[in-house]
Order: sequence, then C-alpha cells, then structure tokens
Amino acid sequence: MFRHKTVAAPPAEEKKEEVKEGKVELKEKPVVKTSTIENETTIKELLEKNLKWSQIIYEQNRKINSKLLWTAIGSWLKVFLILIPLILAAIFLAPMAKNLSSLYSDLLTGGVPNTRTADSLEQMMKLLPINSAQQEQLKAILK
Repeated sequence: MFRHKTVAAPPAEEKKEEVKEGKVELKEKPVVKTSTIENETTIKELLEKNLKWSQIIYEQNRKINSKLLWTAIGSWLKVFLILIPLILAAIFLAPMAKNLSSLYSDLLTGGVPNTRTADSLEQMMKLLPINSAQQEQLKAILK
C-alpha cells in the first residue's frame, strides 16, 4: 500500500588489474566512507517515519476496537429484544390460558360450572329423540 524510499547500498570494492610494460598493478577504487552524521540523520528519519506509522496504526486499532465493542453490544441487545417478549409471554399467557380453558369448559357443560359429566350426559340424552332402551345402551357404551 505504501512504499518507502530504498537506500542504495554503497558499491562493493572493485579491483582492476592493469598491465603496464610487463608489470601487473592492482588498482583499487578508494572506499568512500559515509560520515556518521549522514547515518544518524537517515536513522532519525527512519525512526520518525516508524513513529508516525505506529501512531496511524494505533488510531486505526482504537477505531476497530470501538466498532467491535458496539457490535457486541448490539448483538446482546438483539438477543434481549427477542428473549424478553418470549419470557413475558410465557409468564402472562399461562394464567390467560387457564381462564380460557375454564371458559371453554363452562360452555361445554352448559354454563353450570359445578355439574358432573354424568349429569350433563343424562341431560343430553333427554334432548335426543331416543327411547329408554337406547339410552341405556348409550350409557353402557360411554362408560
């Protein structure tokens, strides 16, 4: 993403052989020694660049950490938004279901809540157009 300046290394020592009238002479190029001042300035520049990059990375990490924190909080809120209504429904619908079942049983028994099922069966048989022998057969089958 970002490219840094590359520092060129000093060339290696070169040795050349020259032949002059039967004599072989070795000529070496003089080694240029860089001053320590130049080395210190390049090191300082590199350290400053490194410090700037570290600060940029630190800021990015802070932003990422805060986003991760809010994402986690949002996830827990979603869970609670789903679970709380389910828990409340289980708490409040149970008594309502009991009331509904008692209402339904009242409708089946004819509005008299304390009647036994045998009494209600006899009342239903009186309503049917059957004779007493058939009524006895039905009672035997239902028992």
